[in-house]
Formats: sequence, C-alpha cells, structure tokens
Amino acid sequence: MKNKFSYEKTLKTDPGNTFVNLQQYLFITSKQITKFFYYTNITPHQVIFLSMVFGLTASVLFVIPGKYYAVGGALLLFYKNVLDKVDGSLARAKGLDSRRGRFYDSISDFIVTLASFAAVSYNLYLLWDSYLAFAAGFAAMIFSMLHCSYFIYYQVSFIRSSGKGTQNRLLENITDEDIALQDSWTTFLQRIFQVIYGWQDLLFYKLDTYLLNRLPQNAETKKIWYENKPFLTFASSLSIGTHIFLICIAAITGRYDYYIFVNLILMNLLLILSVVYHYRSALNNLKTKN
Repeated sequence: MKNKFSYEKTLKTDPGNTFVNLQQYLFITSKQITKFFYYTNITPHQVIFLSMVFGLTASVLFVIPGKYYAVGGALLLFYKNVLDKVDGSLARAKGLDSRRGRFYDSISDFIVTLASFAAVSYNLYLLWDSYLAFAAGFAAMIFSMLHCSYFIYYQVSFIRSSGKGTQNRLLENITDEDIALQDSWTTFLQRIFQVIYGWQDLLFYKLDTYLLNRLPQNAETKKIWYENKPFLTFASSLSIGTHIFLICIAAITGRYDYYIFVNLILMNLLLILSVVYHYRSALNNLKTKN
C-alpha cells in the first residue's frame, strides 16, 4: 500500500521558505492531477511523454484552419504546461526524481517549443504573406528560451542557497564524475541538453558573476543576492508558462502578430527591468544591512 500523498513533498522549496511564483496561477488542477497519478503506476517519465504529446498535437491543430482546432490546440498546449508541473511534482512525491528525468523534461520541452513556434511562424506567414514571419518566429523562440532560462537560473540558485536539494545544476558541464557514475544514456541526454541550453546557462552565469562581483562583498552578499524573494516573484513572470499562455490566447484570437510584439518588445523590456531591479534591490538591501 502506498504512503499517503504529501503535497509538501511535491514542492521544490521548503514551505516556510519560498517565494510567490506567478506561474502557480497557471497550473490549474496540477495538484489534483499529481495526487491522482500518485496512487497509480504512472511514472514521471510517462507524464513527460504525455506532456510532449499534448504539445505536439496542439502545434498540429494550430496550423489547421478553423476556430475549434485553435481552441482545442490552446487547451492542449495549456495542459501541456500543467503536466510540465505535474511530472516534477510526481517525481518528488514518489521519490523518483533523477538526473535522467531532468534531461528528459528539458529536451521534451525544447521539442514542443520548436513545434509551437513553427506553428506560430506559419500563422504569421499567413497574416503577413512574407517569409520574414519565419525569422520573427525564430527570434521569438530564442527569446522565449532565454526568458525561461533566466528565471530557472535564479530559481535553482535560490533552491541551492536555501539548502534544498535539486537535480538541476547552474551549469550542466559533463564532469568526470558524471561519466563514472551515470549510465551512458543519461550522459548522452546531458550532451544534448548542453547543445540546446548550455549557451544560455553560461550567458546568465557570466551575467550573474559580473553583477554579483560589483556588489559590496561581505558575509551577507550571496544570501541577499540569491534569496531575494520579491525579485524571484518578478522574474517568475518570464517563465515559459507565460509564453505558453500568451500563445494560447494568440491561437484563440488569431492574432499571432500581437504575441510576437509582446515577446520581442515587452517581454525583453521586462527582462531588462528584472536585471536592473535585482541589482538595485540587492544593493539597497546591503546598504541597509551595513
């Protein structure tokens, strides 16, 4: 008989030491789905696969003319995002979180992202009657990934700084220890992850190091920098769930051009504001401490 479902075990952070993640308002029914799956033989890897199927099916529906296809695709893509939350929660609840699952999840996310933005680009092409639509769609995909990687970088930094364990690393460079302890398939997935996301993680690592080194250095600096909860709430608006929600709206309304504007202009402004706010708030907090 399975142990009783514990919601606290599904959380990435300790209940008493967390921040308001705006994405939680998009994870409708994720808790209930996780609890249902917990009492079945369904594994986190199967949830990842189901999430990918939802996302790919949604992308196909987006390119079929018709309002009902667009609405159906939007629902599937929205719940692809919900299942993205469920797989990690289920893994933690069942004690099945693993390095392999970490890479499966991220790689499947990229596959769906690629398919989704191909559908966005195709619909933009129908609106603009120009091949520039595909360049705009590709740029929007790259920026959506950067926005997400930025938030994840600081979410992982917060988790590690608060003492909570996580399968995620800030940089997923393959080490001798990885080669010695991991099976070859997990290492292969790690190499694929590196190709897709490694440059993004390195970019934010360098930005983070540069900004951190410009702050007054004392015993409190790293704690204030990495455990800045208002900043983390601000940055959570940049996660991929926001982009998925906006794409769903664009599909239902048929205005993919509005989404491209929000992605390329407004979301990038939000990213810049987030970087500035993080640095300025940390600097003010350090001055107050001193």
